[in-house]
Formats: sequence, structure tokens, C-alpha cells
Amino acid sequence: MPTCALTQTGDALRMGVGRGGLPGVILIVVGVALFAVQLLHLDANVIVLIIGLVFATAFVGTRLYGLLIPAAILTGLGTGILVEDFGYTREAVVLGLGLGFLAIYGVDLVTSGAHRPGRWWPLIPGAILMVVAAMSGAFGPDGERAIQQGWPIVLIAAGAWLLLRGRVSR
Repeated sequence: MPTCALTQTGDALRMGVGRGGLPGVILIVVGVALFAVQLLHLDANVIVLIIGLVFATAFVGTRLYGLLIPAAILTGLGTGILVEDFGYTREAVVLGLGLGFLAIYGVDLVTSGAHRPGRWWPLIPGAILMVVAAMSGAFGPDGERAIQQGWPIVLIAAGAWLLLRGRVSR
């Protein structure tokens, strides 16, 4: 039986992961979702999104950073797969995956209330994937042209920020 306790701030209920509570809930929800996909004859592409939303639900209940990572990546990837299936934009899978990585940073920043050292890592793969999606035409011909012409300005701004950041912190 899962144990429950209040967090340090007393505002959320946390299930005892060590006793199998949260993993048990995750397995049940994934099993129910997969059964619903079969029963309702849903497209298999929705499975990635469902699994991502299961991790997102677990993150909301526990605020464990380790659950946020698969939640954001799988939800972004699953959304990209569905958007590409509907034909709304090109390179939707890459775009969704990039947004998933960026969401890790954004959600962590919002839920933790402060910038934590070492938690900026999702910005690197997120930015790379967003640039790849943009260069591949995910934002249409006008967006593609703007990216092709404007990327040197981004490099200049990043270099200036690195130089100024080093001087200000001294």
C-alpha cells in the first residue's frame, strides 16, 4: 500500500515511491490508456502522447524533476507526431521534440520558483532542434527565410551576452 506524506511546504501530497506507489499508479494508467487505444481503435501514434501525459500527471503529483524530463519530451514528441499526422506543418516531430526540451526548462523554472544551477541543459538540445525544424521549413517559407538570414544575429547576441556576463559577475 502506498504511503502518503506532506511535502516540506505542506501543500502537496507525495506518494511513497520506494514502496511501489507511484510506479504502480503509472503502470495502471499506462495499461488503461493502451487498453483504451485498442478498445476505441485509436491510431497507435497517440500512445507516445498518452505516456507523456502519464509522466506529466506523476510530475504534478510529486514535483520530482526526474519525472518532468520524460513528461516534457514524450508529450512534445507525441504532440509533434499527431500534428504531423494531421499535416498542419512540416517537421512537426522535430518541432515538438524541441518544444518538449524547452518545456523542461520552463516548467522547472516556474515550479521551482528560482533558477537552479545545472538545470539549463535542456536549452541546448531544445534550441538545436528548434533551429533544425526552422531550417527545414516548419514555419513556412517566410519563417525559413527569416531564420536563414537572421541566424548570424543570434550568434552575435549570444557572444555579446557571454562576454558581458563574464564582466558583470566579476
